[in-house]
Amino acid sequence: MNLETVRNVAKELAAVVTTALDDEHNVLVVGGDCTIELGVVAGALTRYASLGLIYIDVDADLNPPVASDGALDWTGVAHLLDLPGAANELAGLAPRRPMLSAADILFFAVANVTDGEAETIRVRNLSMIGLQEVKSNPIEAARRATQWARSFDTILVHLDIDVLDFADFPLAENTRRGLGLTLEELSAALFELRALPNRRVLTVTEVNPDHAPDEAESFRRLIGLLSQALAE
Repeated sequence: MNLETVRNVAKELAAVVTTALDDEHNVLVVGGDCTIELGVVAGALTRYASLGLIYIDVDADLNPPVASDGALDWTGVAHLLDLPGAANELAGLAPRRPMLSAADILFFAVANVTDGEAETIRVRNLSMIGLQEVKSNPIEAARRATQWARSFDTILVHLDIDVLDFADFPLAENTRRGLGLTLEELSAALFELRALPNRRVLTVTEVNPDHAPDEAESFRRLIGLLSQALAE
């Protein structure tokens, strides 16, 4: 569904990201659903060839359209990797195809994985730090991610607010309870990741203000989290 709209948004975003990076800016992208990462990566690839993506999300988003329920939202990584069945309109957005190889992606706090996604992770040897590993020690998990990221010229960080347990911080699009990080756990991990000297883009997705019991207070806390994550 909405393939043309998703493609157009990604193309427009890619152009903006390219311009910002050409001007030597670090970039904050606020979405939107997870498909906006396609535009971020496409834009970054016009400037950088050595590109790593830390994908902070409970979901892996490795479903090609044929394996989805019609929504492109959880197919983003499948299109970055150009998995069989990926839509040409999305997989072909960047100067190269696939946009990223399996070695270029690290899943962080992933837990909700379908059987098909699990097989893709196994066959392609995708790197992952699971949700329980992050919950047990957010700082150590982030240090592992930092070590992984050092081999790339440039790092993109994708933050899906769905990674937060809705019972702890109800601001995400997905209302899952009992599955995800607390705001404090996520904050600790992001604080550690800010030490990456090669980080260039932070993308934030799946924020739904309608779910906030107190919108002003929820956004005060979210903005505080992002300010801390982006601080030099």
